Amino acid sequence: MGNDTTEFEGRDDEDFASAILYDDVNNTSIYVCNSGFRLYDFTFTGAVPSAETLQSICDEAMDDYLQLQDIYKERELGYKQREMRSGPTEPLPPAARSEAIETLVGKTRQTLRDPVARIAFESAVRETISGGDQAVFTEAQLALQSEPAARERLIEAARDAIAFPEVVRQDGSIMSFELWALPFCFSRAKGGVWWHFPMLERVEPLLADALELPPNAILWLSPTLFTVDMLNERGCQNLIHLAPVMDAGCDFAPEDPDHARATFEAANRTTDPQWVVAWIPFLVERGSLNVDSARRFGRRALDAILPSIQEAISSEMEYGEAEIFAPLPWWEALAAGVMAANRKRLGLTVAMVLGKETSVSHLEAIVTYQPELSGYEIALRRLGQDAVLAVAPWLLVPDVAPDRRVAFDDLKRCLEQAGLKLVERAARLH
Repeated sequence: MGNDTTEFEGRDDEDFASAILYDDVNNTSIYVCNSGFRLYDFTFTGAVPSAETLQSICDEAMDDYLQLQDIYKERELGYKQREMRSGPTEPLPPAARSEAIETLVGKTRQTLRDPVARIAFESAVRETISGGDQAVFTEAQLALQSEPAARERLIEAARDAIAFPEVVRQDGSIMSFELWALPFCFSRAKGGVWWHFPMLERVEPLLADALELPPNAILWLSPTLFTVDMLNERGCQNLIHLAPVMDAGCDFAPEDPDHARATFEAANRTTDPQWVVAWIPFLVERGSLNVDSARRFGRRALDAILPSIQEAISSEMEYGEAEIFAPLPWWEALAAGVMAANRKRLGLTVAMVLGKETSVSHLEAIVTYQPELSGYEIALRRLGQDAVLAVAPWLLVPDVAPDRRVAFDDLKRCLEQAGLKLVERAARLH
């Protein structure tokens, strides 16, 4: 019985308190607690327990009941908001930035001459991309463009630091993780994109079971979703903070949540049809998941988690059509998501134009690199004519150092397969 107000010693205590009382009128024992519940009309199949034993049994039952009540309340009211944390974003003063760039370039060159310097070099790379001034790494890799081996060494070290994070805990222990992701693309009729979905935490056990991770292996799925624009804005460098933030039981915030929410709410009142390319990251304990297992269980995993993901996203943001892809290691997931989105957009655009044209052989694709797009613009037109029939984007894969040539070669192959003539044009400078 609930809402019980029977007086007993401990009724007003802040901590949980209970007692076994004797009801003289009904000649029976009753259990009361300061949570407002009364238990009575006990039935014993064996020997009658002592009052102390009965109280202990009831305390245990009440503890289980109250935990269930908390779970039901969380489901009704939504998941508890965890603390939001982000990494530093302050740029260094000009002199300090120049010195940091020179130091990183020097250590990169040194590691090619002296393999022993590799450990110090990798530590310097992690420190650089976690420092908040993303220009330091960017300028360092640009300074090494005439030294391909050194530049590639620097870029690979940064990619590894993000893909294979290590967290030093307060007790001095070190946890080694691997960063994976679920590519997730969706349409929206309105402007803006929201990125934090607390209910995604319910996906963790479903995904771990479907992928058949070893018992007690850690899998933490980020409630923060990352879009192409978010990754390009920070050059993927702020992902270095994802593991320590999640290991601390917090959620990662790529920007100020309150300001971001206000911006989203304003954009959400506008009409702006869009196809969003995004990723849901998750961390796994290193060595607990490999690509072969992910491929083998990928379809089963998607079937298990898709309803929960749809519910989590729709609880915070309206969306229309959606596609989710099997889990992959971080950099492979980025490439897979962008390649699929690029082909879908181009295919739909060509199909729309062909609805009015007789043959693809009558068309040509004018390809122009657009820095503000972080990709190429594909303008379709009739051969020999200037009028543009339709335009589609072809995005670069987000990276610490996005590769235009890889994106262009992929686009070229795709256009050749479609039978479209490619004309590359340099962007005009204004």
